[in-house]
Amino acid sequence: MSSVMFTVRRRDMTWAVAFIVLLSAIWVARGDFADAGVVPTGDGIAVVYVAVSTNYPDSLGVGPGAGANAAPIIIVPTNPPIPAASSAELERLDPRTVIIIGGTTAISVSMETALGSLLPNAAISRIGGANRYETNAMFSAATFPIEGWASIPAAAFTADNPATDTAAIANLAYNSTDGILVAPIQLPHGAEILELKADVYDADNGASISVIVYRVTNTSGVQAVTFATSAVPFQAGFTTVSDTTIAAGTEIVDNENYTYFLYVTGADGNAAIVDVKVRYRLGVSTG
Repeated sequence: MSSVMFTVRRRDMTWAVAFIVLLSAIWVARGDFADAGVVPTGDGIAVVYVAVSTNYPDSLGVGPGAGANAAPIIIVPTNPPIPAASSAELERLDPRTVIIIGGTTAISVSMETALGSLLPNAAISRIGGANRYETNAMFSAATFPIEGWASIPAAAFTADNPATDTAAIANLAYNSTDGILVAPIQLPHGAEILELKADVYDADNGASISVIVYRVTNTSGVQAVTFATSAVPFQAGFTTVSDTTIAAGTEIVDNENYTYFLYVTGADGNAAIVDVKVRYRLGVSTG
């Protein structure tokens, strides 16, 4: 019986081991790459709601809004430390925004600070009222805003100077002298003004209508122009003048301290106002 003997030199063994190590490294790198494809990296979830764990109303009330925003609700105690399970989940979610539900008696300032330390890349805000009912109402308004229009018909306008000016009380409002008309407007308290629009008519080509929202201080009577929309001369007939460039937060209606009215210029005998509308949002979305 014959036998075959293999002789392996030390240098060849060294190269073989190195080759095996290289293959192992490639395999591990391949696995890491595959895992990265399954769990993509990113900035984390858009928003997380944080509510107190020792009482139920805040967590219960936030449920529909959290569902609408596809956002989780994480419960924590009033004061630090953050429980290990909650801490680990918050880090895993890596939220871009954290919204605390409840006042400082529910979730303390120190807990808010702890959340900020745990999630340094998140913007942290709070929705909290004087009690659970106010907190719930504030959250509802913030999460489910309502938009509407407040409209002023032509008949609501009066002349700027009744002694010398005339204004039609019909389908159209116009002015035959200085072209100025005014009308009060009632807007919901706390509403954010979004857009100003006027439907106007010009019998010739020379009108340039400007519609302004004035805010009058109830105590001193000082008038402050909030914003305006204007139309350059337009062709004869009906047209719509609109200002949709109003920045968010420009005017939040405060009926306690102010009265609002519309001030129209350019409405001469050949240019008339059909109506003026103000679009508003009641409640601001937290997104």
